[in-house]
Amino acid sequence: MEVLNKIEAIINKLLEKLGAFLVIKFFKFLPPKILLISQKIQAYKNKCIQHVKTFPQTIKTKLAVLLVYLKSSLSSFDFKAIFAAFLEKYKIQKTDKNQTSSKLKRVLLTPFLLLNEWIKGMSITQTLLMFGFTGASILASIGMIFSSNRILNQTQMRAPASAEIEVLYERPDYYKEDSRHMSISNFRLPVYVAEVNQIRSVDIDFIATMSNRNIKKFLELNEFQLRDHFVNNFEPLIATFPLEEEGKEVIKKKILLEINAFLKLYNKEGNVEDLKITYILAN
Repeated sequence: MEVLNKIEAIINKLLEKLGAFLVIKFFKFLPPKILLISQKIQAYKNKCIQHVKTFPQTIKTKLAVLLVYLKSSLSSFDFKAIFAAFLEKYKIQKTDKNQTSSKLKRVLLTPFLLLNEWIKGMSITQTLLMFGFTGASILASIGMIFSSNRILNQTQMRAPASAEIEVLYERPDYYKEDSRHMSISNFRLPVYVAEVNQIRSVDIDFIATMSNRNIKKFLELNEFQLRDHFVNNFEPLIATFPLEEEGKEVIKKKILLEINAFLKLYNKEGNVEDLKITYILAN
């Protein structure tokens, strides 16, 4: 076994060397233009691979530069001065206390005055964080209010869990119909022979669709008793009559009635829903 493994390894090495030799010879016989195009493609491929490898580091460096730029821009932007200028512009004079417009201004500007007193001792970064978290809290509160209203409306429309729900779905009539089929073959009808050369026997095959599978099993287990019931309750008929469309319909209804009578005789709950004559042989 070891000898075979060594031989296999030697053959693999020879095949690898042969493949490398053929590749080298192939590239030697190629035109210089094709070789140049191949080298350019390989160089572009290596460049793309190198770019993909250095992409995370490049993004990291650019993000660091962007953050430094944003920080310097925000540091140079004096929010406090702008806010103070806004308050100074709409400052309430004590001499206007009795005027209606001054009272309205005082009511409207009271939150801004309180906010100005609050942020006096804060840095720019703290002020931005405070405004950002405040705005996020306001938006979250609004979202919670809308979500609560939507859930409340859905809850009001939903019926109580204890209420009885009427199931509108009903099984179709053909549900598992094939499992309720009972077939009887070679049932010979009693015939009346009036002439010598007339048809003397009529054999039929039929399939009855029962209302449930228990009735089907009962009839299959008592098939011989059912045949005896047919013979005892069928009157002889003219042999050509079952071959006509009217005769087929009459025999089908007669068989259906006799099967139902047989079930009532044995006190079985069920009936024949449909009956089809599949084959008639007259001799």
